[in-house]
Amino acid sequence: MQMVEKEIYKIIEKNPFFKHIGFELVSGNEDEILLKLAVKKDLLNTNNSLHGGVHASMLDMVQSIHLRTIYQTSISAVNLDVHYFAPINTGDLFARAKILQQGFKLATIESEIIDENEQLIAKGTGVYKIFRQS
Repeated sequence: MQMVEKEIYKIIEKNPFFKHIGFELVSGNEDEILLKLAVKKDLLNTNNSLHGGVHASMLDMVQSIHLRTIYQTSISAVNLDVHYFAPINTGDLFARAKILQQGFKLATIESEIIDENEQLIAKGTGVYKIFRQS
């Protein structure tokens, strides 16, 4: 297992929410983190589609894991914008993130969720505060 994947697993182990929702790490390296989520009935809303909070959580999770592997320190979301494109109620979802701007105190990153047919389900952009060790 690569060193970056080991670091990612350490981050995941410290986050009970990751396991609670059912996220899975498919792959991870310095260039890309790929998460998977099997859509389960208990994640659906009253319209029988995936709850928007799950989309937001998946986008935030892939973004924050990616940034933590790059910066090797704690981070915290300052802002998260989510755009919903298509409803889904079955199958597998995949999320990946791409860093747009790396600063000393802030970083901007975007991510997307696609389904198993590569249909775009949601996109998000986040700004994260970088906590530097004193």
